Amino acid sequence: MDSGESDKRRMQGEDSDSDSDLGPCDGIDERFLSDEERALYRSAVAKSEGFDVPEIIAGYLYNLIQPRDLNTYYHEFLIYKERSQHAIDEHNRHFAETNAKLELVKVSKVMAHLYDNIRYYITFEARDLADGGKTKTYQAVVRDAIPEISVLSFRLKPAEDEQVGSGNHGKEWIWEGHLVNGQLLPGG
Repeated sequence: MDSGESDKRRMQGEDSDSDSDLGPCDGIDERFLSDEERALYRSAVAKSEGFDVPEIIAGYLYNLIQPRDLNTYYHEFLIYKERSQHAIDEHNRHFAETNAKLELVKVSKVMAHLYDNIRYYITFEARDLADGGKTKTYQAVVRDAIPEISVLSFRLKPAEDEQVGSGNHGKEWIWEGHLVNGQLLPGG
């Protein structure tokens, strides 16, 4: 099988050469980062509230927010899409009395935090049907604690200058407090 065919099979979730579709989980956490890597990681988490963290070490690492590749495994992409839709459904239920209605357009970016469950920090575009069908960018933190899936936060993506501690989250904010002073709350 040529590499193009192999890539196509992997994108369709048919690649069975790997024991885990999540990638390696070597038990590496923040303690194994160099001082420079740790500072970069903590700064990115604080600035973006977990939604835009660079890959520090390749793989699916324990207790570190890591970017996920939307193009590697098709079935993983479907999970991200389902979790985005779950967040939108929660938003629509929460704001039903205001006739809020969002419709998923596309998943733009996903970060994942593996702890005793998985938290997805998802950035996606959705059409706001209550606002003339305008497409806007939203962010949600979705906890996947199988079998329960819960939305920890949901917001319009803030402008770059509003991301750090602005407190300006507007009416479209559902919040549980997954970050305190830029630090992740464990577990939760």
